[in-house]
Amino acid sequence: ARDRCRALAGMSRGRSAVLMPLPRTLVALLLVAAPRALAFTCYPEYQFSWCDNTSEASCIHDYAFSVGHFQRKLSDFYLLNRRPPLAEAFFVTKLPRPYQEQFLESGCQAPVIFAYLLVAESKLPMDDDAERYSSIAMNIVNDLPDMVKPILQDSRSWPYREAIARYDQTYQAAQFAQQNAAALLGGARGIVSLEFVVVHCREPLDWIAKDLLPIAPPGSLLTFYAKCGETPEFPEAVRSHFGWLQILPCKDPEGGPRGDECLGYLAHLVGRYSDLATFTVFMQADPMDHMHFPYLHQALKMIARGTYSVPFLSLNGARHVRTHTPCLDAVHEAIFGEPMREPVGPYCCAQFIVQDVRIRARPIEFYRNMLQLVDGTVDYDLCFPGKVTRSTHCYGMEFTWHLAFGEDYEPPLRQDDVRLPTPLRAKFGDEHVRRQWNDVVLNPSTPKKIVEQVDYDKVIR
Repeated sequence: ARDRCRALAGMSRGRSAVLMPLPRTLVALLLVAAPRALAFTCYPEYQFSWCDNTSEASCIHDYAFSVGHFQRKLSDFYLLNRRPPLAEAFFVTKLPRPYQEQFLESGCQAPVIFAYLLVAESKLPMDDDAERYSSIAMNIVNDLPDMVKPILQDSRSWPYREAIARYDQTYQAAQFAQQNAAALLGGARGIVSLEFVVVHCREPLDWIAKDLLPIAPPGSLLTFYAKCGETPEFPEAVRSHFGWLQILPCKDPEGGPRGDECLGYLAHLVGRYSDLATFTVFMQADPMDHMHFPYLHQALKMIARGTYSVPFLSLNGARHVRTHTPCLDAVHEAIFGEPMREPVGPYCCAQFIVQDVRIRARPIEFYRNMLQLVDGTVDYDLCFPGKVTRSTHCYGMEFTWHLAFGEDYEPPLRQDDVRLPTPLRAKFGDEHVRRQWNDVVLNPSTPKKIVEQVDYDKVIR
């Protein structure tokens, strides 16, 4: 770690606090604290710097972290079910050990406790190491001075009781889901199944072995809809991993516009309507252009463990601007039989997981009608006069898939969607695998003032 032996202190009501300098130190900014015996001696902000190895080029880590903002975000989450501060929690749990130890040794244990509790909760539905994270949090609590424990457990400064209750509730829910997944989700056969549907036209498919194979549960189904007449080859490791791997022809209409992913998606919905997998992952053949594979991995781990029951989940990261145009209105009316009631702005680019019961909430005729808009049956374009080379109908469907599967016009952002389990309420989708945080705002931009350093243990009162 980069050697920054600095400790800064601030003043509040005539008192200041100390952060003792160590070879790898926290730098406290705008510090405000009380004596350790009376409260957690947390400063509002901390500065961290370290290197990945001994080379100067690896010294890419230089972050400021706001404990004050983290505390308020935690209260919003645990008390009001607002967005969970997952990025901040993972950041704290991944800090180099000397930094975490300095939090504890300086009397600022609370943010570390809550970071480990929140990460543990997010791991409960999908990872075996959730208990390790919760144990770390509880060990820190047990080691608190007796005079400090009531501040954590009984005051309203930190939502400790709510965090413990939510962790227990999540644990019980995960246990119940695992024990009853087949009965609740498996239908008449009592089997929870998973299928990946990929619409392909000349895109490289090396990501199947590199990115999908390591995260797809063994025995999953993999179906390609080949729009350009290709028959891609896959290594034996891919073929043996999936329960089946089939490639189905799905060419665009002769002389008609490109149907893009809509043609393959709808061919699947119509052709497999009575024999759908419990969960179907609809993907384009260049999925990494729109989504983080780690986010998909979160959902797949939950499906494999029997803890996933989300009827519809958008996988992509970008969000459309809310839009209402004559073209969208025409496509909407052709699909739903009525004009749009308000603008729509779902997640971009049509990659999602859908449960079979949500698909079958609409009759097969509904999807047949959508298919006719892109398979050449409708020989005119709803948006432009004359001939077009790419279906504007499919582009319109990109804005309406969520409506077809029963979602609201304006679905909440994933991190604000209280229907989702905690691990899926991620803003970026890769918080749990991040190793650098330069593009994440961990603190507000505030002026910094360095003032006198004081060690409370040496103050004579």
